[in-house]
Amino acid sequence: MTVARIFVTGASGMVGSHLVSHLAEHGYCVTGLVRRHPPESATCQGKEAGSSSANRNGALITPAYCQGNLSDIDEIAGYMSEADVVVHAAGAVNPFGSRKEIFATNVDATAAVLQAAIKAGVKQFVHISSLSVITDMNDCFGLTEEAPLKSCGEAYADSKVEAEKVVATYCSAGQIATTIIRPGFIYGAGERAWMPRLIANLSAGAVMLIDGGERQCNVIYIGNLCKAIQSALFNEQAFGRVYNLTDGEYVSKKQLFDTICDQLGLPRVKRTIPRQVARLACELISTAAPFLPVSTQLKLSRFSRAAFRLAAVNQGFDITRAEQELSYKDRIPFQEGMKRTLVYFQAQMDTKN
Repeated sequence: MTVARIFVTGASGMVGSHLVSHLAEHGYCVTGLVRRHPPESATCQGKEAGSSSANRNGALITPAYCQGNLSDIDEIAGYMSEADVVVHAAGAVNPFGSRKEIFATNVDATAAVLQAAIKAGVKQFVHISSLSVITDMNDCFGLTEEAPLKSCGEAYADSKVEAEKVVATYCSAGQIATTIIRPGFIYGAGERAWMPRLIANLSAGAVMLIDGGERQCNVIYIGNLCKAIQSALFNEQAFGRVYNLTDGEYVSKKQLFDTICDQLGLPRVKRTIPRQVARLACELISTAAPFLPVSTQLKLSRFSRAAFRLAAVNQGFDITRAEQELSYKDRIPFQEGMKRTLVYFQAQMDTKN
């Protein structure tokens, strides 16, 4: 039987690394693209990166890795030459990063990877986007995939809006079948974009609840995201479609913070401030941060626009389409997913101590 070949960009990142492992464990032949040196256990074989090995049960196929520049269409197309599907998980997330650099990575590179996939004759392009493309800075309740794209002034969120437009353009032109996956705030072992900062701020007592923290989060466990992506592969019903993804549970900001604090043995957050005060502080600091030293930016990350969305904006999304078309129903519950995640972060904290 022919083994399906999947090419994953951003394989050294949180989503890409988990996805590569997940797909390999489910019998796919996976090649991961990394920008720097691949993991020591990986083999970087260029055009031959699709070679694989199965375990004694025939269930596990060892993933391979290659190094490349996302903007080099010819090079990337060569690596994709035997791929059936490309999952584009690479992206820049820095809350105070240069707008120009973030757009170069999240928009221009997406266009380049699409062109490479078309040149290589890939059957499907799965783009990992973000629910931030329809969120902006206002409360959301039960938003479906039909909600309009909204720019909000935050470089990352705006870049994902433009990237979706690029993907939609290629799809509408009939050049390649595309599927857009929109996860919320992703958590899991190895997450680097928001969880480490949140834990550090909780440990330092530097977190406050906004209006009591009762608004909804849009979090998603990495294991649930990987299952949804797998379900989209070769799924003709998913061609040309967009999918909102969360854990599918009502999780308040307070519940998120309390869960982290309780498992890590930290005191629960008690202080609360009005949302308008928090909004003003985040807007002022986010405007000034790009002009400050990087070390200062890191200290102020809890005042970024992304942090404001996490802590202060009600983020309610309808995932019915994913449940129906991607069979996205057998999910790992929030409490279990967070338990697995925090075991990893507790180990990281113990190592540092």
